[in-house]
Amino acid sequence: MFDKMIFNAVINIELEAPQIAGRTNLEAWKSGNKTEYKSPKSANFEGIFLSIKNGKLQIKCSLHKVYFKQIFGVLDNSGLFTMSNAHKALNLLFEYIGIEKERAKITQFEIGLNLPTKCEALQYIELMQSITTGKTAKEKSLFIDANFRKNRQKTTEKHKTIKKVFKVYDKEFENADRRREQPTGTHILRIETMYRRQNISVSDFFHSTNIERLLSGFYSDWSQVEFSRKITADKHTRKSEISNAEKVLLLGAENYLSEAKADFTNGTITENQYRTIREFCRDWNDNKHKYKMLPSEHEHEYRCILSERFKIAKCG
Repeated sequence: MFDKMIFNAVINIELEAPQIAGRTNLEAWKSGNKTEYKSPKSANFEGIFLSIKNGKLQIKCSLHKVYFKQIFGVLDNSGLFTMSNAHKALNLLFEYIGIEKERAKITQFEIGLNLPTKCEALQYIELMQSITTGKTAKEKSLFIDANFRKNRQKTTEKHKTIKKVFKVYDKEFENADRRREQPTGTHILRIETMYRRQNISVSDFFHSTNIERLLSGFYSDWSQVEFSRKITADKHTRKSEISNAEKVLLLGAENYLSEAKADFTNGTITENQYRTIREFCRDWNDNKHKYKMLPSEHEHEYRCILSERFKIAKCG
């Protein structure tokens, strides 16, 4: 489940740097009177990017891809990746580099899960509106990412000061884009939580207590995604009433009334429209039994698959 990670470790630049560079084929260059190292372009085929500068080794990689490259010979993170796989990938990574993993600290990481779906991932992403997270149950809106194919990716706010970012995207289309080929028809919805600006030792990070906390938080967050829902109403209910009911169910009667009052003040709606909304909100408690917001088949499927795949990934 743990995927992209950034590790930092303090090393002896004179003794260890040349050894690591030799093992991992790093390129050396001079910066003043200092020698620094970085991964060559060929590192794209291994999926492990290293740099050595000012006595610090930095490692950037996807544990998921490292595992599949070592076991199956391909860089891929579209399948199921369990906690057992993650531990093996971590050991493979540091054996490859040639230093003890206990010396490294994790400064950024992602927890992700691939969910195979019946329909195109796009259909689920379009319905996802927000995610509720943390002890304070803070609701974070999911925005369309303009840097991705239309509606194929949504994220919460990504300002540099925000340490925790949520992302959901179409894994099938991402793979097709990178390989410059047509989508395979194997639909995969990818959900991720990114933690930035971290500073925790590998030992503390992979301690069972911390892993349990992170995984429980991941599941709790992603099980509280809000989907758009359709309103059902009693027969002969007017469309305008259904529209008003949808607003009340989404915003609450008081907030909807405040919004309508502001619209009337600035001339967006007429006096008659405002009066209709005001009366609808006033009588809401007497009439709310007529309306229901029912989950779609997509939402129901998402919640079932999330539960199933999470259990396998956590315990596998």
